[in-house]
Amino acid sequence: MVRRNENRRLPRNFHKTFKPERQYINALLRFAAAGNSGDIQAIASATGIPTGVSSGKVPAITDYCRGMGLIRLVNSDRTAIKKPELTNFGRVVLLEDPFLKTSITQWIAHLHLCGPLTGADIWYQTFFAGISSLGMTFSRARLASHLELVYGVTKTNLIGPLVGTYEDEASLKTCGALTEEEGLIARKSAPVQDEFGFAYGAWMLQQMNEHFPKLRQVALTDLDNQAGWRTIPGWDPSSGIRVLELIERKGLIIVDRHMEPWLVQPRMTVEDAWRRVYDDLI
Repeated sequence: MVRRNENRRLPRNFHKTFKPERQYINALLRFAAAGNSGDIQAIASATGIPTGVSSGKVPAITDYCRGMGLIRLVNSDRTAIKKPELTNFGRVVLLEDPFLKTSITQWIAHLHLCGPLTGADIWYQTFFAGISSLGMTFSRARLASHLELVYGVTKTNLIGPLVGTYEDEASLKTCGALTEEEGLIARKSAPVQDEFGFAYGAWMLQQMNEHFPKLRQVALTDLDNQAGWRTIPGWDPSSGIRVLELIERKGLIIVDRHMEPWLVQPRMTVEDAWRRVYDDLI
């Protein structure tokens, strides 16, 4: 089992106030698919992602892609040369939805961003760790106070582009996980629809692999406590049961309902599940 503090989440200011613009995400995915590598300037030149001499969008877009589960960086911790590599999710996105236009793609990217291991810390603190404090509806001032308490600092813009990401057509508005009106921010739960079954199943199987790599069966309560499988999407218990049934019907998992809490066992590899994310789209 992975403990919560063993994480590689993106730091709170990784975004440098930039939103995750889908056209630049696409450019970086194509750069990765071609097997390319380079420093910030080389990546900017090859992809068209704007950058300056000492700043720009390349680092932020690269980190967004990492946090969304689209790429990983190969052996780049101690070098300026970055070599992005597509993940299983990134590969199927580039093939089927290269500009991240569909609701399915944007929701799965969002769920990854909120993850406790490799997501973005601001997203994690808002959508997972902060759920008991914030709930599903909260004021901008309440969110700012929550983040100030988490980080032990008083800053004017800890929220950064978090909310705007879901209000901008160029970013993740189709998903729309957050909306704001007159200073009141509302979370939207991930949709419980048949065509999302393979995507949610792939995400769940990946959580099981990452958090419980040595277990054949995982208790649902542990999966939520450790990985947020129900909390991050914003599902209440009844919605969570419907999602489980949906994923089970798709043949990705077996749910043992004779035990309390229920136990989940994979029926498909993570790799195969990611390949089928878009199978039910018309």
